Amino acid sequence: MAGTVSAVAADWSGARTGEQRALWLAEWDPDRTAVVAVSGRTRVQAGDRILDLAADAPELVAGLDFSFSLPAWWLARNGIATAAELWADSTRLERWLAECRPPFWGRPGRSRPRPPAGDEWRLTERAAPLRPASTFQIGGAGAVGTASLRGMATLDRLRRAGMCVWPFERWATPAVVEVWPRLGMGRTVKSSPAARAAAVEAMGERLAPDVAAAARGSVDAFDAVVALLDLVRRTDQARPATTDPVVALEGWIDGVALDGGALSPWRR
Repeated sequence: MAGTVSAVAADWSGARTGEQRALWLAEWDPDRTAVVAVSGRTRVQAGDRILDLAADAPELVAGLDFSFSLPAWWLARNGIATAAELWADSTRLERWLAECRPPFWGRPGRSRPRPPAGDEWRLTERAAPLRPASTFQIGGAGAVGTASLRGMATLDRLRRAGMCVWPFERWATPAVVEVWPRLGMGRTVKSSPAARAAAVEAMGERLAPDVAAAARGSVDAFDAVVALLDLVRRTDQARPATTDPVVALEGWIDGVALDGGALSPWRR
């Protein structure tokens, strides 16, 4: 593969084993102005690849498709002062998944709490143009919680290796940001092969031929490619610092505007 990769995006997986069947990592070559690779990876392999790319390209921006944190009220209830503290305790994260006690839900016999113990969504999810799933949902259709809680170990690893995880740290590259593919695909019905094929056709020469074939054939590869193309629109922009203590705990989806706050430059 020629050129330097300046951006990557991953559609993540929380599967205990065989996660490479659902976790796809897409890579952008600015010289070719195209997505030049997309491939299935384990969580460890994805972290390895991102760190290797960051070593070659200090301007690298990596977008990962999972929630980087949980609502601030839940962190406070558990005595967690920072997101980094949350990411570092994999034992606690796995216990939350195994027990699936409220506010977590979605496993057999664990229905959605009514009323919820607190707001299910972070500020960024309430600000998004479409409402993402709750990170507290760890089972069932559309669940994102398991991928998020198991993805936090990768955030811990990338941060310890020297990558900036925004917005928890002041912006610097190489950096890691939270992405949500739906921002780049609007209301495309990605489960429809015909809809995916039409969307891939519209992407044209921005996809290498083998990337286009993978995106047509796999929902997860399609998500990774769409998230990357959306991320690439912002890779040359420094993200603003936040003075909002809730955002500093909960994180933020890259590309979502926060009206009236420190992140107001992200108005779309």
